[in-house]
Amino acid sequence: MIYEWYIDVFFLNNFLMDAAALILTAVCFNRYVSKVRVLLVSAAASSASIVLLLVLPAWLCYVLTVHIVVNPLMTLLVFSPKCWKDFLSQLLSVYLFLLVAGGVQESLRLQMKLNSAGIILFSGILVMTLFVLWQVRRRVAGWVCAVDLWLGGQRIPVKAYCDSGNLLRHPETGQPVSIVEREVLPDGWLYHPEAADKIACRTIASEDAGVEIITLDKMDVYLKGTIREVLAPRIGLHSGKLMEDVDVQMLLNVAVFG
Repeated sequence: MIYEWYIDVFFLNNFLMDAAALILTAVCFNRYVSKVRVLLVSAAASSASIVLLLVLPAWLCYVLTVHIVVNPLMTLLVFSPKCWKDFLSQLLSVYLFLLVAGGVQESLRLQMKLNSAGIILFSGILVMTLFVLWQVRRRVAGWVCAVDLWLGGQRIPVKAYCDSGNLLRHPETGQPVSIVEREVLPDGWLYHPEAADKIACRTIASEDAGVEIITLDKMDVYLKGTIREVLAPRIGLHSGKLMEDVDVQMLLNVAVFG
């Protein structure tokens, strides 16, 4: 059987897939990368694939060289990882994007008999975009946990997000302050005479803001298979929703894990 190989189509397909996978991996890992570097490295990797396909004697040699040398080197040049763990995570993410998008494109071409280059390219970009949104969502959800708040023997369960941006501490005691939606707490907790306090804080929206603080008996935090009991936690009260995209009622100060 004789096959026709179009070098320009091969180059364009590999170039676009590599560039998209690298950019979406950067989004998932919240890494800044130079778009010019991504395009140059993707073009170099595609060119190298063409040369290897022409000079190597066997298809297996070509496949092994691409996966062992070209793709790892492409990832290394774009992200400059600081350790092996970061490098392997980024390389795996690149392969996930390529496999997911490539699998959908192959399915469209074989099962639905779609051979239009435009439709196949559009489907690959669409699938990669949806996949990266799912990855970002999964990473956010990975820091969502269950928390039981306790006061006077009464328990209130809430969903909380471990917020690395929450640096609020009580000015007198230095205790970390977590934030909870006022509406989820009973009135008896809000006006508990021995627990109420108020401190000044700085927010993105306002330089000078105040937040009412209550001190609970304890809170139990359930995160990634562990349970952590925090005694006498300081809780700031917030009116309205804390996060628009994630259904949580509490922002945990990560210092409670320290």
